Amino acid sequence: MSISNNILHHIENFTAQRDKELLAFSLLKSIRDILSPMRVSILTLNGQDEPIMEISLSNGESCDYRYQDINVSDSTRASLDYINTWHLDELMKAHDDQYTSFHVLQQSRQLNQYLIITLDNKPSRSESYIIKGMLSIYSNFSSLLADAQTDELTGLMNRKTFEESIIKLYQGSAFSELTDNHTNWIAIIDLDHFKVINDTAGHLYGDEVLIHVSRVLRQTFRQDDMLFRFGGEEFVVLMRDLTRQQCAELLDQFRTNVQEIIMNDLAPITISAGICEFQKDTFHVTLMDQADQALYYSKKNGRNRATFYDEIVEAGLAKQSKVAHGEIDLF
Repeated sequence: MSISNNILHHIENFTAQRDKELLAFSLLKSIRDILSPMRVSILTLNGQDEPIMEISLSNGESCDYRYQDINVSDSTRASLDYINTWHLDELMKAHDDQYTSFHVLQQSRQLNQYLIITLDNKPSRSESYIIKGMLSIYSNFSSLLADAQTDELTGLMNRKTFEESIIKLYQGSAFSELTDNHTNWIAIIDLDHFKVINDTAGHLYGDEVLIHVSRVLRQTFRQDDMLFRFGGEEFVVLMRDLTRQQCAELLDQFRTNVQEIIMNDLAPITISAGICEFQKDTFHVTLMDQADQALYYSKKNGRNRATFYDEIVEAGLAKQSKVAHGEIDLF
């Protein structure tokens, strides 16, 4: 395959993706095929410069995703600090007969993301030019994906993306990797008396409340928890690999953090939540119904609380309904 056809092939792969993780994998694979690096990775740091995700690709076809125990060497830290201090888009460092190039993929107060390529030879001028072009295409298409998959007001993932994320969890390793007493959870969260806020203070004020609550969602839950705005004042959180106690503590911490939001002339904001266990053999429509029943119980019993679905079933306050995954055809 000629160089031009090879580049076109990788551009075609970029623009065929509709998922951020697949898009990242496509970028890493393209870099590997063009440069044959020793290692290529995408490193993500939060606003406190703590590593929260690393996607890497070596010789095989599969990517390695890490959300914890990410080792960032002192030399890499120094290079990233240099990039940030001098507001650079890229940096090439030579060390021990190797070359490492750093490329900025995303920078904001909340998130910094870098492409890191380790090579045994310095890339030629033409190779560097090709990489810059591919990163430009990647950045543009990544922005388009973000616009399509996120809620415009809060920046959280939208309801459409929820359906795609659920399918990925069913098909992926979200269940096989679970350890003892750990499972996956779905929580539906609703702001209490939000209509009163809109009616008394106005919809612009209500929008500001939603933005603050979304910020607290990001700060409270973990990096690999999935956060969605379903519309209005309703949010959904998918939590992976947690004990029941850990799940309860996260929801309680979020509930407490929301009450600490200070808005002028506004009573403390509270939330109610319903939680159910994410079971692989149960259709997700049923899971959402179970979490919604638990939310309804929270609303009818004082609000400002989180309720587990199995608790109200055991107490005889809800009926156990279950539709196995795959029993319903969606048209």
